[in-house]
Amino acid sequence: MRVRAPAPRTAFQVVRGQEGPIESIAGERHAWRFRPHFHAGDEVVRMLAGRARLKLPAGCRMVAAGDTVTVPSGTVHCFEPVDDHGWAFVSQFVAKPAPSPATDGGGTLGEQARALLVRRSSLRTGVEGVAQACGVSAGHLARAFRRETGTGLHNFHILLALHRAKALLRMQMPIVEAALAAGFYDQAHLNREFVKTFGMTPAAFRLGWAATH
Repeated sequence: MRVRAPAPRTAFQVVRGQEGPIESIAGERHAWRFRPHFHAGDEVVRMLAGRARLKLPAGCRMVAAGDTVTVPSGTVHCFEPVDDHGWAFVSQFVAKPAPSPATDGGGTLGEQARALLVRRSSLRTGVEGVAQACGVSAGHLARAFRRETGTGLHNFHILLALHRAKALLRMQMPIVEAALAAGFYDQAHLNREFVKTFGMTPAAFRLGWAATH
């Protein structure tokens, strides 16, 4: 009988800092694969062991044990493994409200699309409708949006919903209610997307914030 390997572990906590609450997540050594995502605050990542590839809109860079890298607030990024040995890390950032897209119809094409996505109550992205509202074809919008943000429209739509869910979980809303209010189909849907993006469960995130209330 094949024995399934145990899931990699992370530890999440929130501490009070001079600039506000500081979120911290530590991940044990593992070949982590995070989806392209962004954070509301600057993220400071310390590599404790191994090495990984950091993908940013401007390109890629290698980070290894002993390196510290800062990812600016709102920057779409992801870390990818370069070998089977993986890496261990500690990531910290000051929690801030997620940036609000412009809602006046102005700005770049990407900003216009983000403003339309943030108004949607479900995760049905509807790329054709968004493109029509922006006055361009779906293909043109998809290419321009990826160039500007570093990720696709639907992935960014999920990230917006995740940040809505995070805000509700910080206020200790029950997970199932936060999932539905943020536009996810159910609690299991939120769980899957949350782990895939942040490497921890919504329950761990909510528990970390419980001590601050």
